[in-house]
Amino acid sequence: MIKQMSRLQIIGPKALLDECVRALHSEAVVHVETVSGGEGVFFERLPLEMERLREKERLEKAAQRLKNLIELLVPPDNYKAERPNVGDIDSALEGLVPVEVSVKEVRARKDEMAEELSVVNRYERLLQGFAPVVTRLGGLKTFDIIGLTLEKVRSDVALLLEQEVSRITSGRYQAFVKDLDSETVGVVLAYPKEFELSVRALLSGQSINEVRLPDEYAEMSLLAALKVMGKRKAELPWRIDEADSELRALSQRWYGLALGLARAIADELDEIGVLAYAGQTRFTFIIEGWVPTDMLSGLAKGLGKEFGEKVIVRGFAVRKGEEDSVPVCISNPALLRPFEIFLSALTPPRYGSVDPTPYVALFFPTFFGLIVGDIGYGAVIFIVSLLIRRRLVHDRRLTDINYVVTISAVAAIIFGVLFGEFFGDLGERLGIIHPIVIDRLGALKTLLGLAIAIGVGHVILGIVIGAVNMVMRRKARAAWGRLSYLAAVVSLLVILGAFSGYLTRDLLGPGAVVFVISFVILTVTEGIIGPLELIKALGNMLSYVRLMAVGTASVVMAIVANKMGALSDNIFLGIMIAVIIHTLNLMLSVVSPSIQSMRLQYVEFFSKFYEGGGRAYLPFKKR
Repeated sequence: MIKQMSRLQIIGPKALLDECVRALHSEAVVHVETVSGGEGVFFERLPLEMERLREKERLEKAAQRLKNLIELLVPPDNYKAERPNVGDIDSALEGLVPVEVSVKEVRARKDEMAEELSVVNRYERLLQGFAPVVTRLGGLKTFDIIGLTLEKVRSDVALLLEQEVSRITSGRYQAFVKDLDSETVGVVLAYPKEFELSVRALLSGQSINEVRLPDEYAEMSLLAALKVMGKRKAELPWRIDEADSELRALSQRWYGLALGLARAIADELDEIGVLAYAGQTRFTFIIEGWVPTDMLSGLAKGLGKEFGEKVIVRGFAVRKGEEDSVPVCISNPALLRPFEIFLSALTPPRYGSVDPTPYVALFFPTFFGLIVGDIGYGAVIFIVSLLIRRRLVHDRRLTDINYVVTISAVAAIIFGVLFGEFFGDLGERLGIIHPIVIDRLGALKTLLGLAIAIGVGHVILGIVIGAVNMVMRRKARAAWGRLSYLAAVVSLLVILGAFSGYLTRDLLGPGAVVFVISFVILTVTEGIIGPLELIKALGNMLSYVRLMAVGTASVVMAIVANKMGALSDNIFLGIMIAVIIHTLNLMLSVVSPSIQSMRLQYVEFFSKFYEGGGRAYLPFKKR
């Protein structure tokens, strides 16, 4: 439901400005706006004093410090933001200094070890290829050992290289060639140290990659580096785990306080920021905004109790032509509120228009349940949604989605009982359940008619909602357009029904008369768009066939799972095959029905009455 709003004006002595702002912050119902009208004549915008600007700068630096600290910490599984008193913020920040030092040190140590482990892992392939050869050469104390890699397509280079090294060293060398992988060949050369400069000169400028060790191993021999890398590869993971444990312990102790401090500072910055919206005269301040009408008296009583008659609270009704600037406050009962998540994909509805949340709460689970229509699938979805519910307590959006899925799973179970489906025809095979209302595979024509009938009802309901809303808002031209649109759609359906034999032919004449009159009015009020919308409405109704098509496909796949499982001579293998196919179908039974149900809401239903482009109601409240 979109709540009625009132424009608000608060006037009081400038000495009480800070206290009044804090009181409004606690009340958490006022959508603050920039003061309007009269600027430069009766009042002016309130400038921020230099002291206030310095305070804002100090708080912003503290907020950035806390943001950095929170990003370094790991959110514990269970935490609660510890909100300090306003006077304790500075001392609490001071107390966090050693914590910041410890967290940064642990993070830096962990990141350094993770980077080293990454380097070692990158050399793992080379280590495995060269280690046996280098180990055998380890006893040649007067020899230099060098590792090289070549692309296999250039493996002939290895022979030429060996010939050149033989020439330079007069045959005093050893060469070993080993396949490192399908694309790379490794070459290990050992030669007397006196020929080092000549050999390296040979290698320079050639398309040969020398195995260059990382900086921290640069002073080591290849053999020594390989040994240290192997040791570090075994050691680094548990040292990283140790650092993670330290970080988790620090987070468990300090995350809640850091988060609470960040929110408290954000609240103080909000209170400074809201001053930029206020106005002033020589002795008074003025704050303007919007408040839900049913909360206006409570706000006035709260401010009156704190400030008496020193602060005046005035409420004004929304003026004509002002509707587009009014913020939209959507309020629904707790059972319906999670379905507001569907509006997050759209701009808020305009003030005075229709909140579609109650309709979505009814139709989305119904369509989802109608498509899935299986007790087994619905039960699995329901149980999984309950199991993950506790893990989502810190994310409102995910919690709402989970709630919607849970309700939709219940609808799937109900329709499953009516259709007599338990993992397809498994319930019927076991003799525990049978179709009560309809067998979906045995009555496709009936199911098709039901889907189209639902589409007709849903689309017409959307048109009725839009027409009623325009009448109530006294928008005469738009109301006539919606009412004629409704009459044209209904009369056209009557004509089609009479022609097809579903309705008596006596209705053909009256239907045609109503259609012609409504079509003319629709064209006059809506222009060329009107007739196009009429055609679109018929297409929208036919779009509900997807309720039957997607649901039937799910039933067929479930039956295939059962039949394929039954074909196996091994009962355990048969169960495994059936479980795999049912699992795939179950995943599709969450995704596909959700997408199709959402599409029917957004495209077919909302398009008949939803007016986007509104402004969200954002009350000035503490974090």
